[in-house]
Amino acid sequence: MKVLSISSQVVWGPVGNSAAVPALQAKGHEVLALPTITLSNHPGHGAPAGFRTQAEDMARMFAALEALGALSNLDAMLTGYFATVGQVEEVAGLLDRVAVPYLLVDPVMGDHGRLYIPQEVAEAIRTHLLPRASCLTPNAFELAWLSGHEVTDEASAIAAARSLSLPEVLATSVPSHDGLATLLVTSDEVHRIVAPKLAKVPNGTGDFLSGLYLAERLAQSPHHAFSAAMEMLSRAIWRSAGSSVLNVAGALHGS
Repeated sequence: MKVLSISSQVVWGPVGNSAAVPALQAKGHEVLALPTITLSNHPGHGAPAGFRTQAEDMARMFAALEALGALSNLDAMLTGYFATVGQVEEVAGLLDRVAVPYLLVDPVMGDHGRLYIPQEVAEAIRTHLLPRASCLTPNAFELAWLSGHEVTDEASAIAAARSLSLPEVLATSVPSHDGLATLLVTSDEVHRIVAPKLAKVPNGTGDFLSGLYLAERLAQSPHHAFSAAMEMLSRAIWRSAGSSVLNVAGALHGS
């Protein structure tokens, strides 16, 4: 199947498209990857060098792809990190023009009680993309910010997810009495996987999970896609023990 993935791109240390795209390709999907920003490394590893994709450049790339017919038969779109409001608006405009049967919105906005993107960009994601989403993949902070509901445990996370009235919400880093829960909340079901809270986990697990879930979801039900994606994510975390970067390739290819 064909997927358009729009997120950050880094040279070293898989996050954004660098984590999500390999997950999709490993399942045989054709991926059109468009970076919103290109960086040498994740800021968590130190100040990066790089550049943004300007909104007008994104618009020109969309126009060229549409003229070629490359976006005429998309099966899904994944969105992740956005650097500017203009980028979000360009994606919303594309969604008005191009049919996308399944939209996964990974709202890469913040964590640990704060936004790490400008508030106006977060508000643009909430305004333009959230209502169109087939699936949302927030962490606990992002879920609380987008829903306007406090998220302190599994019950409050489920209530916040249901308040969004989306077909699927895959919420991560939800506080649980026995660790951190990842919850898949649909209109009529809740599935949960709880793992111990680890002292140090490399960046990129959320991006990787979004790619894994979408890769599986295009072929099977939410519940089975969730189980398969979480199993692969656990493998990646285990293989990354002691490393500062997520071992995406090792998890996907068993090396």
